[in-house]
Amino acid sequence: MRNFVALVVLVFSTVGFCFAADNPYGLILQNEFAKRYKSEVEPYWSSNATVSTFASADDRLQLSYAKLLTPKAKGVVVISNGRTETYLKYKELAFDLARTGYSVYIHDHRGQGMSPRLQPDPGEHDKGHVDQFDDYVEDMRAFVLKVVRPEQPPQVKFFLLGHSMGGGIATRYLQKYPDTFAAAALSSPMLEPNAKIFVSAQSSCWWFKNTSWLCPTCYAGFLSKPYQQTAGTKKDYTHSDERWEEVLRVFATNPSAKLGGPTRRWAAEACASSNPMLEQAGDVRTPVLLLQAGDDQAVVPDAQNAFCEKLKAATGKTCNGPGGGPLKIPDAAHELFIEADQYRVPALTAILDFFSKH
Repeated sequence: MRNFVALVVLVFSTVGFCFAADNPYGLILQNEFAKRYKSEVEPYWSSNATVSTFASADDRLQLSYAKLLTPKAKGVVVISNGRTETYLKYKELAFDLARTGYSVYIHDHRGQGMSPRLQPDPGEHDKGHVDQFDDYVEDMRAFVLKVVRPEQPPQVKFFLLGHSMGGGIATRYLQKYPDTFAAAALSSPMLEPNAKIFVSAQSSCWWFKNTSWLCPTCYAGFLSKPYQQTAGTKKDYTHSDERWEEVLRVFATNPSAKLGGPTRRWAAEACASSNPMLEQAGDVRTPVLLLQAGDDQAVVPDAQNAFCEKLKAATGKTCNGPGGGPLKIPDAAHELFIEADQYRVPALTAILDFFSKH
């Protein structure tokens, strides 16, 4: 019996050591998520996050943002979040970045999150709409120039972290304004939306680009609809029940942040924006890490592969994955930042390692 207990202790000690070695930044794990989120993440956000607004690039809107300043920070991370998201969903990630030495800035894009909607009718609050995709890009430029840059000393390094639609926005930003950031990490970037309502995403994009003038503010597709507080779509985005439940709680307690399906105009603009993202890949001079979710149902992975190929052919730079392509996280769902440990830990470890090298 004594030998058996010793063997069990040895096995668990060995497993724990191996897992610790695979989690060098001490990221929160699922089995401790509920406890640490309540005892560490929420208190840190409450004590350190400053929420305010800034004028959009066209001075039309006051866009909401949050910042968390770290004393003697080794760098600043500007986060560009995805469609339907809000900075309130990024508390754990902001905590991770701050704990590893970075200051964090994140704004909610026009028409979503805690920022104003673009439709004047209150009954259209849940429609994800934009007039031009580059409005997102110019708003981020305004955010950097009006908020982030003036608060930071000239020698501090800026890093860009974009997820999903925010990854597409980040890509266009890097193409138009290549000298802002020391490095950029793109998580499941939307370089082509999965706008499939017909045979393929490509044919559907053709449809939206050529017919969006027919009711541009109507919901796109046949299944688009207002926000629904349901866990039914979890499997398309994450394997983590714990983190998905927290996302649902965020929107349940902040109903003004809710967003439903996109409009036809948004779909047309998202589809049209993929052309310059790919065709102008050679304009990206900033070092890029592109993380690809192995089981992504939200965006088109082929476009990510094409971007990396074009970037390498035009500049010799790579996406820092095998062969110069994306760094693929096998079997991961779209939402790498709220994924299960086996996907989230390697994704964030790769990002933090990448930033530390630049």
